Amino acid sequence: MSVTVGVIGCGGISRFHFSGLKKAGAKVAWVCDLSEAVARPWAEQFAAKYTADYRDILADKQVAAVVVATVSSVHKAICLAAIEAGKAVICEKTLAENADDALAIVQAAQRKGSILYTSYMKRFIPAVEKAKELMPSLGRIISTHIRAHQCWGNLWAATPAKGIFHAPPGAVSVVRGKYGGGILVCGGSHILDLVLFFLGRPRRLFASMHTPAGMDCDLQATALMETDNGTVCFEALAHPLTRVGFLRDGWDERVEINGVGGRLEVFSSAWDQVDAKASLLVHYDNATGVATEYRYSPVSPFDRAVGFFCKNIEQGSQGAQSPLGGYEVDNLIAHIKRSAEGHQAVEVQWPI
Repeated sequence: MSVTVGVIGCGGISRFHFSGLKKAGAKVAWVCDLSEAVARPWAEQFAAKYTADYRDILADKQVAAVVVATVSSVHKAICLAAIEAGKAVICEKTLAENADDALAIVQAAQRKGSILYTSYMKRFIPAVEKAKELMPSLGRIISTHIRAHQCWGNLWAATPAKGIFHAPPGAVSVVRGKYGGGILVCGGSHILDLVLFFLGRPRRLFASMHTPAGMDCDLQATALMETDNGTVCFEALAHPLTRVGFLRDGWDERVEINGVGGRLEVFSSAWDQVDAKASLLVHYDNATGVATEYRYSPVSPFDRAVGFFCKNIEQGSQGAQSPLGGYEVDNLIAHIKRSAEGHQAVEVQWPI
């Protein structure tokens, strides 16, 4: 048995979803993109139908699920229509452009009884999964440092005059137009999902953000968060350092969780190089004084995530991953922005 899927949006990120669908044995019946030239190679590879109108996919009763891999600004409309059509939804991050829209999507899925996933695939990095398994060994959690430092070039030196970070007069930059913001949304959202995955929902936070003059996207976002599992120090940073990180390739994404019984340190590779670069976990056990390294071969967390999604959709079950995940991240982003704008701590409201 295999799930029949339609893919909406065939841009750069979709290649990871197509790879996962292929390995999961899913039947890709439709591909949709405003550009036929972009979508056609995928249609040919999967012997799928092409359309420029996603509603054609939703009208096909054979389609059980849709992958929404478009820009975030149209996620709400597509996801709501797919849910209303009775489809399971796998949506790229972020779930929506704001927390209210994300909440509307989740509530629609709950009313319809639909399966809904936001594709935060870093939960499926082997080092992350092993760290989650070892969390009980730490005992009481007392401190967490978690960050995404990504090499975006030296945007700190001068206002970009061209490229995806350039904001033309009277218009927005490509990065803001496509993704809804800068480093907080593009890189930090995945890390906020890991905060939720490891530690649960923060109840209070104090944040700051930096957007250089002449730019419309943030290059730095930091937050001090209070959770039931200790304090979390979070940072998303766009930097120019080309040889930092555990692989010395400019990508420095790590998680450090400290408990009374030990420490877990997770180091992950660049999101688009997962087939060539691996992840690492270091577990220190304070009782024995031994630090154990778990080194994993390169494996795509996209493939593993999509496989998990497809298996559960085939079984008609949401499975272990909550449909609230995408909303929870969008809600944290909203509170970080609110705290940074007001220069004060805020209580995190969780209406659902």
